Amino acid sequence: MLDRPVILFDLDGTVLDSAPGIVSAQQQAMRDVGLPAADEALLRSDLGPPPAVLLARAGVPPHLVDDAVAAYRRHYLDQGIRDAALFPGVSEMLITLRRQYRLATATMKLISTAVPFLQHHGIHDHFEVIGGGQEGAPLDKSAIIEATMLTLGSPPPDQMIMVGDRATDIRGGRDHGLRTIAVSWGYGSRDELEASSPDAIVDRPSELPAVAARLLGRPA
Repeated sequence: MLDRPVILFDLDGTVLDSAPGIVSAQQQAMRDVGLPAADEALLRSDLGPPPAVLLARAGVPPHLVDDAVAAYRRHYLDQGIRDAALFPGVSEMLITLRRQYRLATATMKLISTAVPFLQHHGIHDHFEVIGGGQEGAPLDKSAIIEATMLTLGSPPPDQMIMVGDRATDIRGGRDHGLRTIAVSWGYGSRDELEASSPDAIVDRPSELPAVAARLLGRPA
């Protein structure tokens, strides 16, 4: 296994369509701290940043952000798992990739949240390492990728790919010399993805194995 190339996956918007649970948890968190819930369209307009950033943008004042984030995480872990769904074709894609690659996540989700999500949706065992945010640590994609690489045993960057649906995923991968694949079925716009200059953009999960093989110079 250790000589196989590695593919890192973002989760929200790449593997899981978790938008319904994220939005409803944000709305309930705002109600919990005594605020009217923000409009669903506003909350759906930018699903990539950490919860504190999202809630502040939605109108939560600074002195209530910590309480709102704690409430958000309670609601999201309780209901968000059931509201999320795998994007069509993702499970089959992971099964195909696992035959040739080591797979891991590099998600902005807390690891303590990511693990039950992956278990609930039956894909936890596809991933050798669940990389993500840590309690009390800044939620930074580049730092999460670096920590995940260390846990994997520091594979050669030229034998790694970062897959994600937002510009932060692509920039984070490039920070560490990884090849990058952007997926168009998630929460980032086409313009955002093209501006981030990934090595490739794929429109369907079934396309990703062949693109990964091409980028790493392996047989399809």
